[in-house]
Amino acid sequence: MSSFAKRPHRKGGSSDKERVFNMPTEEDASDGSYITTSYFDADDDDDDIPETRKRTKPKQRVVYEDDDDDDYYGEKKKKPNIFVRMAHAIFPMKGDGVAESVRKVIFDIAVVAFVITGGSVLYNVAGEFWNDKVVDVKVRELYDSTITPAAEEQASGLTPEQLSGMVDMPVEEIERIVKEVPEIQPSFLKLYSTNPDIVGWVKLGDENDPIVNIDYPVVQAEDNDYYLTHNFYKEDAQRGAIFADYRNKFEDGRLSGNTILYGHNMWNGDTMFAKLSRYYQPKESADPLKFYRDHPTVTFNTLYYNAEWKVFACVLFNTQEELGEVYPYLNYREFRNKEAFNSFILDIMDRSVLWTDVDLTYGDEILTLSTCYYPYGKENADTRVAVFARRVRDGEDPSVDVAKATRNPDPLKFRYQYEHDLGAKSWSGRAWDPSKLLSYSE
Repeated sequence: MSSFAKRPHRKGGSSDKERVFNMPTEEDASDGSYITTSYFDADDDDDDIPETRKRTKPKQRVVYEDDDDDDYYGEKKKKPNIFVRMAHAIFPMKGDGVAESVRKVIFDIAVVAFVITGGSVLYNVAGEFWNDKVVDVKVRELYDSTITPAAEEQASGLTPEQLSGMVDMPVEEIERIVKEVPEIQPSFLKLYSTNPDIVGWVKLGDENDPIVNIDYPVVQAEDNDYYLTHNFYKEDAQRGAIFADYRNKFEDGRLSGNTILYGHNMWNGDTMFAKLSRYYQPKESADPLKFYRDHPTVTFNTLYYNAEWKVFACVLFNTQEELGEVYPYLNYREFRNKEAFNSFILDIMDRSVLWTDVDLTYGDEILTLSTCYYPYGKENADTRVAVFARRVRDGEDPSVDVAKATRNPDPLKFRYQYEHDLGAKSWSGRAWDPSKLLSYSE
């Protein structure tokens, strides 16, 4: 006896589970217990329906065992395509219960948030890669650092035709630039031609340095906002550019008493001014002075001359009055007299985590490199780290005796620092050697 499956009708059955029955054979038909094919040839009158046929349930659906994918009329069932099924699984639909609808809404919001956040991160990573691997390389090709200092000094006596042969630029373009900046160094001609906002080039370390890669042009705008979000080519860029305070002077080779340069501390901790924080809190070594000993000087060349600068201090500054003192180091750009200069240097050295063998005197040019840095977390304290250096004087040895450098055990801090740092909870007073400030006497 062959078999068939009997599935309850959707309206009358209580379960989708199929029941399997044996199909009748010719031998079974004689006892009247089963339906035979001959009964289905009768007419539609009820009188013709034998008793054995009446005993079946008229509303019960009968399907064969191998006919699961067919409907009652033998037509193939159509399943929704994968996109429809996904939509039903993800989005609220008619007929969903309250709990199911809420679950789907929460899931959808989470997916949207993830896409937005992930897209932002991907955009930042791609933008940083583009600037680091493409833009920076192009800009460095414009800066002709192969020109020797001797050639730079002789450039003032060269004609535009001679300069053209030196830097491979059209004579007409050189003539135009020289009219605007008569004393410009040849190494800056291509940079100036590309962006006249150029005022210099800053470098820390060299091509053989495994850690530091500060090697960028310095620009200056009419405010301190534009180059926070634009690169040297004036393209939108999250990393911005290294730029000088718009109030600083770069005229006829004369700099301000304190030239301030700004740069982002990028999220990757590797580009722009990010490495300046190593002066404050080294990461590559447990030795708190190793980074300074490896990098005691900074190169900052201007359109008019090349110069080395000796690092003498590093300070963490607060920007929020509710957290304590906000020292206005960015407001000191000119020193009207010796007392003003001495007062500024004393304030910086009291707060510096470094004490070096570098001496200072009134008339020295100061260079300040400033960037964001959040050792307490940005959400807790919006702070800046600044590195201070002075220009190597004419005829002075540019080398520094780094063996004499020490870490300040008790720098003057702002209130939030005392509340969260280990150690002393108040300042014990000036402990560094003020004789290093040659123009000062107690």
